[in-house]
Amino acid sequence: MSKILASIKDLSEAKLILNTEVDIIDLKDPSNGALGRLCKNDIEKIVEYVGQRKLTSSTVGDLPNNINLISKNVKEISSTNIDFIKIGVYENSYVETLCNIKSNKKLIAVFFADRFLPTNEEIIQLKNSNFYGVMVDTSKKKSGNLFNFVTYDDIDDFLKSARKLGLVTGVAGSINETHIKELIKLNPNYMGFRGALCEDNTARSSSISKNNVNNIVNLIKFDNTNN
Repeated sequence: MSKILASIKDLSEAKLILNTEVDIIDLKDPSNGALGRLCKNDIEKIVEYVGQRKLTSSTVGDLPNNINLISKNVKEISSTNIDFIKIGVYENSYVETLCNIKSNKKLIAVFFADRFLPTNEEIIQLKNSNFYGVMVDTSKKKSGNLFNFVTYDDIDDFLKSARKLGLVTGVAGSINETHIKELIKLNPNYMGFRGALCEDNTARSSSISKNNVNNIVNLIKFDNTNN
């Protein structure tokens, strides 16, 4: 059964999400790129508020392929009580860099369908380097949703490769209610949402609407129980 990841930008949105059936609260700054990062102080405040009531994740920012810079951000976020850390893979050359990143947290490699999807060998490399999971997303949110760049078969292959290795899997990338029924058939561990939850679905920086959250939750929970 697919679970739900909701990306939030501040403490007020965390408070709104906490009492819904969202499974993981993902911390990011949507005004600062695909994986825009919140400052450490804000991360700590949100994680402290959430406590053990839900799982939490944080992005490290849209970073260049520089091991020192990536390591610095991972180390800083690793010092908080976050559960997962998401790191973007913007080119094939990032894979080797990420294989040298260490953390006491569960690391998730985020690939971008509008850039490239990994080979099975690249997924194996990450697994052998103790990555906990992989996700597919999009890097340019104004260029369309996930399926403007890949097919459901492409995503199915990606998920199957990761699943065989025992990696946690996630699917995001401006997906919305129109994609849920088909995505459930592919059975990712998580479906990630931001824009579809916002009051203005075309503006990822607008505030989250609880009605929209409940709509997505109901669609996924309902379809999951009827497949």
